[in-house]
Amino acid sequence: MHRIIVANRRGHQVVEWDLDTDTEEARERIAEAERILREARQQGCVVSKKVDGKHVLDTAPFDPKVEEYQIIAPIAGG
Repeated sequence: MHRIIVANRRGHQVVEWDLDTDTEEARERIAEAERILREARQQGCVVSKKVDGKHVLDTAPFDPKVEEYQIIAPIAGG
């Protein structure tokens, strides 16, 4: 199971998708994950992906084969 974790002020949101299932629902989940990642970057969020068990910053296009993405909103305030 692959996923995106979106950290925000209300806790976090998790979107998961499965590459082993070729169903309409699975394709919709992947499209939703891609949209979330794209919109997060447009809003100035930082994106990381898990590589060899560790998260590294990521600027590459969405890859549904990535095990886990994390999206962190920019900190506002002063």
